[in-house]
Amino acid sequence: MDVPQVIANRFRVECEIGRGGMGTVYRATHLGLDRPVAVKVLKKEIAADPEVAERFMREARTMAKLRHPRAAMIFDAGKLPDGRPFIVMEHVEGSTLADVLARDGRFAPERAVRVAAEICDVLTEAHRLGIVHRDLKPSNIMLNERGVSVLDFGIAKVLANSADATKTHATTESGLIIGTPRYMSPEQCTGQSVGPASDLYSVGVLVYEMLAGQPPFTDNLQSAVLVKQATTPPPPLVARRADVPRRLALVVHALLAKSPSDRPKSARDARLSLERAITIPDSVEEAADGVNTHAPFASTLATMNARASRAARGVTALAVVAVMGGAMFFWSQSSASWRANASTVAREAATATTARSLDGAATPSVAREASRTTLTNLSSSAARQIAASLVARGIVSEAQALRTQQGTVIAAVQEDRREGATQLLLFEPRGALGGFRAAGRVTLDKADFSGAKWTTEAVDSDGDGYDEIVCTGFDAANDSFSRRLVLYSPRARESFSMRVGADNRESKALRVKWSSNAGGERARLFRKTLRERALADLPSVKS
Repeated sequence: MDVPQVIANRFRVECEIGRGGMGTVYRATHLGLDRPVAVKVLKKEIAADPEVAERFMREARTMAKLRHPRAAMIFDAGKLPDGRPFIVMEHVEGSTLADVLARDGRFAPERAVRVAAEICDVLTEAHRLGIVHRDLKPSNIMLNERGVSVLDFGIAKVLANSADATKTHATTESGLIIGTPRYMSPEQCTGQSVGPASDLYSVGVLVYEMLAGQPPFTDNLQSAVLVKQATTPPPPLVARRADVPRRLALVVHALLAKSPSDRPKSARDARLSLERAITIPDSVEEAADGVNTHAPFASTLATMNARASRAARGVTALAVVAVMGGAMFFWSQSSASWRANASTVAREAATATTARSLDGAATPSVAREASRTTLTNLSSSAARQIAASLVARGIVSEAQALRTQQGTVIAAVQEDRREGATQLLLFEPRGALGGFRAAGRVTLDKADFSGAKWTTEAVDSDGDGYDEIVCTGFDAANDSFSRRLVLYSPRARESFSMRVGADNRESKALRVKWSSNAGGERARLFRKTLRERALADLPSVKS
């Protein structure tokens, strides 16, 4: 050992227990308290730079603020006689996640989520203090009978908005790549500034590895891993492990979104979503309160499957050259576009569980077709996931895939019952570009019929072999009519509606009010469909 036997007259060094990129960790005993501790000493070649040594001490002071039962505490800090800084930390017994994965192999989903949830607990507190770990990986996660302990915040960085923020050594600014490439976020791989969302990406990699048995990206060349992290969509989790719950796979891919803004907003949100993913069965398409369980994370589907633009490919090439040359990357992540690759979503749904046809019947043939990336039988669940990824705000409560002359069109109900601003949104194929784009919208709520619940149904009203969609609204907050039905025809690019309600409280007679364009021969078949749907609930409706 190249350290004194006794450090700072209080800590007796016993043995080396680990080495890292910045220093060596020793097991020691606190002589006054007779308790084991871990002492981390900065490497000589790094400590020779006074600015780096100062940064190490500053990080130690920052880490000392983090007092969480699942994070190794900092007890003391100082310098050895030769000037090397050291920090004294809590010594945590147990096995690292790396060792447990090597011994036990892939985790059950419940076990993986339990580990990830406890990591998120620590990150919630660390992020509140302005601390970003920056190097979450299996060797820094300790497992024991108490659960999880997160180790080594040693390369953590004070966020710019933290009270302790100061300009640090140049190597801590954008341009330095610190961390382990397999677990680093895209922004960290490209030398950009990082924040809490970077740690959440690393959590996504950890969960992916616990479930699949390997991280999303591996390669013998570290530079190749860096480029993949920054530019390549992760392989679908369910393709590597088919028994992973679909909801859990969606949350993991949301954590792995390339853009930080597409990931969960906080570590607390990530934990809640992970836990919910294994407590709500995949067969439950909608929560009782109408909350879209996919909405917080579905935007990552667009990010992970969108085809790279010509500019992005050019930047990728620059990134490869820069990495191979030892220079810094120059690359920026574009914001989530209004498109999603529906074939991959369908494949996710078909692989993770049984695909469903538009009428809800589970059919193995649909699963086979989805695996061949056809959109003909895209399930309502998959259609809803795609629509949610394309909607910037609100809840997508209903969605249908419609067969049209232009191909598969997704019709989705964007619901905001409190604001009375529910709309039917239409998304059509982007052609050679792949995915979908916004094609139109129809207002469902009206001034005297708002805050309603809406259901949808795909129908072929005119017998031409293509679909229309019928939306039925009920339980409006201020309804003068008990029902409002809206039929939208993608072929005509037009909507037709009817209102149905009691004439008065004493009378059982019903009144019907049609939209102004619902008259004449052209709309006859559409009127018939609306009337039939209304009759299903209100048999007294007359034309």
